[in-house]
Amino acid sequence: MLKRSERLSRQQFSEFGRGGKRFHGEVATISFTPHEYFHAAVVVSKKVSKLAVTRNTLRRRVYAQLYQVKLSGRTGIFVVMVKPEAAKMSRLTFKDAVTDLIGRIQKAA
Repeated sequence: MLKRSERLSRQQFSEFGRGGKRFHGEVATISFTPHEYFHAAVVVSKKVSKLAVTRNTLRRRVYAQLYQVKLSGRTGIFVVMVKPEAAKMSRLTFKDAVTDLIGRIQKAA
C-alpha cells in the first residue's frame, strides 16, 4: 500500500484524472502524466462489483503493483480505473494483466 502522501488528493485527482496519456488494457485503463514525484490513485466503481469487499480487494491488488513501480524509481502520476472484467479474473491473471499494462507505460514513456 502506498503512503497517504503518495496517493492523489481530491484536488489533484480532478486536476490529473482527466489529463495525461491513457493506456487501455483488458482489466484497467491507466492515465499517466509525467511528473517529478510519484503519485497514484485507483478507482474501482460499483459497476465492477456491488460488493465493497471485492472492490477493496481489487484496489489493494492494484496498489501493490503500483508500489513495485514506485520501488523501481519510476516517477509520474498514475490514475488507474479498473474495468468490470477484473472482478471475474483469478489473482494471478489479474496481476499479470496489470503488470503488462504498467510495462507498456514504462516502454512508451
